[in-house]
Amino acid sequence: MRTPPHSSGSSRVAVLGLGLALAAAAGAFAQTYTSFDYPGGFNTEAFGINDLGEIVGRFTDADGNTHGFVRHNGQYTQIDVPGATFTAPRDVNDVGHIAGRWIDGDGTPRGFFLKNGQYTSIDYPGAVDTRVRGIDDFDRMTGNFTKSGGVEHGFLRDHAGLHQIDYPGSLTTDVWDVNDLGELVGDFTDPSGDQPVRGYTRRSGRFEPVDYPGATNTSVRSLNIQGDIVGVWTGQAFLDRGFLLSRGVFTDVEFPGAVETDAMAINVGGVIVGNWTDGDGNSHAFVRTPAHRAEDESENPRH
Repeated sequence: MRTPPHSSGSSRVAVLGLGLALAAAAGAFAQTYTSFDYPGGFNTEAFGINDLGEIVGRFTDADGNTHGFVRHNGQYTQIDVPGATFTAPRDVNDVGHIAGRWIDGDGTPRGFFLKNGQYTSIDYPGAVDTRVRGIDDFDRMTGNFTKSGGVEHGFLRDHAGLHQIDYPGSLTTDVWDVNDLGELVGDFTDPSGDQPVRGYTRRSGRFEPVDYPGATNTSVRSLNIQGDIVGVWTGQAFLDRGFLLSRGVFTDVEFPGAVETDAMAINVGGVIVGNWTDGDGNSHAFVRTPAHRAEDESENPRH
């Protein structure tokens, strides 16, 4: 396992400079939405995308079983943790390592790490439920866990082990993602605010709340190396809406005609993946691609 990088001021400036350039380019063009479904499956959901365009997610088969998948250049590979009754990959890094959630034969929710065809279970010590959410290129993983008391805590898994993460003063905390700079994003339950659930970023150990304007709840799901973040917000109707926050500006991410949209992940090129719900309550995966990037998604493009 590689040691996480120690970013100097100059390297950080260089990365941010690249990020600003890419963000400006992305903002100057229209976006294309592409819907897709796992062949023969139902309720397809996309959760993660890497900088190579590989997408991971889950689908339900005709018998009602949930399986994972990897999608690259329009080709699908099914993923099932051995012995699982449920498999849901949540993220994939640039070397193809996958992290996610599975349920074993005893009904216990657990995390998993898939590297070079080998599965490793991720279980927070003493937890009754462990959910792995994100992974970076150094195989650092994020997620949440619950112990018998029912309180949800976030965690970071790195070369030194598992570390509990809690937003200061929160009732519960979830850590959804980590980028290669070690920056974290997620959500927490605020006991005193107008928004029961609020998003956050944690950079250099410092937490900052993220609230979509006018929302009743905000959850940050992913960030890229430039610091662009995507997530989900709800209003008074409690319907999920996606958002992008880039350079301090919120932009709505909503699949055309959808009842609900969840923006789940963003890569270095500003490509966003997530899920949308149709009028019949069925879930479908989507890719939101800046028009200046080559788009090799061919199913059901919509503008």
